Amino acid sequence: MKANSLRKSEEIYSRSEKKYRELYENSPALYRTIDAQGIIIDCNKSYAERLGYTKEEVIGKSIFMHSSDDDIDSMKESFETWKRTGNVKNREVWFKTKDGTTFPTLISANNLYDENGILIGSNTIIKDMSETYEARKKIESEAIMRLQFEEIKKMEKLKDEFASMITHELKSPLTPIMGRCEMLKEPGLLGDLNSLQLDSVNKIYKNARRLERLVRDVLESQKLEMGRMKFDKEKIDVAEFMTEIHKEYLPLMKEKQIDFVDSTEEKLILTSDKDRIRQVIDNLVLNAADFTNKKEAKIEIGARNEDNKVVFYVKDNGTGIPKEMQPDMFKKFFQADTSLTRKHPGTGLGLVVCKGIVEGLGGKIWFESQSEIGTSFYFTLPKELD
Repeated sequence: MKANSLRKSEEIYSRSEKKYRELYENSPALYRTIDAQGIIIDCNKSYAERLGYTKEEVIGKSIFMHSSDDDIDSMKESFETWKRTGNVKNREVWFKTKDGTTFPTLISANNLYDENGILIGSNTIIKDMSETYEARKKIESEAIMRLQFEEIKKMEKLKDEFASMITHELKSPLTPIMGRCEMLKEPGLLGDLNSLQLDSVNKIYKNARRLERLVRDVLESQKLEMGRMKFDKEKIDVAEFMTEIHKEYLPLMKEKQIDFVDSTEEKLILTSDKDRIRQVIDNLVLNAADFTNKKEAKIEIGARNEDNKVVFYVKDNGTGIPKEMQPDMFKKFFQADTSLTRKHPGTGLGLVVCKGIVEGLGGKIWFESQSEIGTSFYFTLPKELD
């Protein structure tokens, strides 16, 4: 009876030990068994493979051989704590693989005792925290990036508000300067001027107008960036509108000896922002006048119907835009000639503003250009502004 009971106990023990060995050996967790001196006396397949060794290479080696060079002190402290208290749980230690790669882990130790209750070693469970650590790093990195982005946004807002204030302050004195120039040019209003004085006043007026245009471009660009540009709606007789523009620019074109043509023929009604459309056309016409300086120079403006849209255009037979520069024409501050002695001064914001206005009105803008043949700018607008 006793023999049967003992045999059954041995069988149960044998099965339990076998089951334990299977769990130990085949567990995806990293297991190692060490003695009281920190020598590895056993490990499972997962432990050896994660560190890049065979089991034979691991067994008999010190646990410190597998600690990261920068984390050996932490491993020693953990080992001494275990020897002193018999307890280590979720201690963070960095491990080092055979090829020198390091990875973070959490270590917990289950104690081993001899028949006299003396601590002789431990079964150590090592949890690979690489994925968790990477996820945490990503979250922290994203949080830092969000903070940096918010700071950049604040700085951009302050910069935009400052630029807006400065351009407004620059614009304010120009109105009385141009007003006085107009009064001085009016015969008998503030006294008669001789030809030299009149020429000087005309130059002041011309440069004040140019400065006004530059300041306006900066101001409008800031409004677009800050989302503060407002658009109005009104019914526009397009043919009448283009005739007005043509008449207003005729004196300038005659002075520059440019043949200026309005080829609008269709009767079109458009509901949109008249002042903003005029701003776009003004910019395109003045640009064309600047770059059309050859004999028999010609600028053509016009508008035509296309489905449910109106297509506006400004064409010239000037110098054209070199192919390599065409992709950058609508970029902020871009200029074909950036030298201090360039013939065509400006901020490089005019076309940026044009694009912003056209897109704000629900349209699109583009151009076609060939060197020495000329440039044609087009923009479409829906007949009804939403």
